[in-house]
Amino acid sequence: MSNYLTSKLIFSPDAILDPGGYNVMMEWEKDIMGEAASIICQNGGNILNIGFGMGFIDNYIQSNPHSTHWIIESHPDIQNKMKLEGWLDKPNVKCIFKPWQEVINILPKFDGVYYDTWAEPQPLAFFKQVHKLVKSKGIFSFFNNPALHNDYHVNEDCFINPNEEALLKSNFDISFKSMKITKDIPLNHYWPSDLKVYFTPICIRQ
Repeated sequence: MSNYLTSKLIFSPDAILDPGGYNVMMEWEKDIMGEAASIICQNGGNILNIGFGMGFIDNYIQSNPHSTHWIIESHPDIQNKMKLEGWLDKPNVKCIFKPWQEVINILPKFDGVYYDTWAEPQPLAFFKQVHKLVKSKGIFSFFNNPALHNDYHVNEDCFINPNEEALLKSNFDISFKSMKITKDIPLNHYWPSDLKVYFTPICIRQ
């Protein structure tokens, strides 16, 4: 992760790329982020997003019920993008420009939490601790990526990593909401271009 945080990102209208040309985020994910925002904002209240990226989910959060909107983003290039777009000036938004690992133990609890970071060396570390951030009956979701699975298949348990599932089940009731992907998916390293269904995880705090 440290190499990623010191790398120079490449921005285009439809993608963010790392120096090696790997996609950090792409425009085709926009509808997925809209669905996720509506899910984590169901209870209104205080909402946290970890990983700003292209800003899709944060723009959707702004148009969904919420009281406060917190954003954690650790990459300097994306932080600069957020500053230029005026996110620091929004009255109900609190931007934290540090890795989540440095602040998780001092954050309050939230009604909705979303997690979508890039180049995490130990993503399971977050799943071990996310229950600390979510209020009772609050909702947690994350970008559900089939690249984490050697043999993905489409069914009601699609894409959930067994290790992630085991960590979450002790504190959350887990279900999925399916949606069709209607946009063309460019060739990339993290999503099969012929896969046209996505399952949004809905993890409700016990």
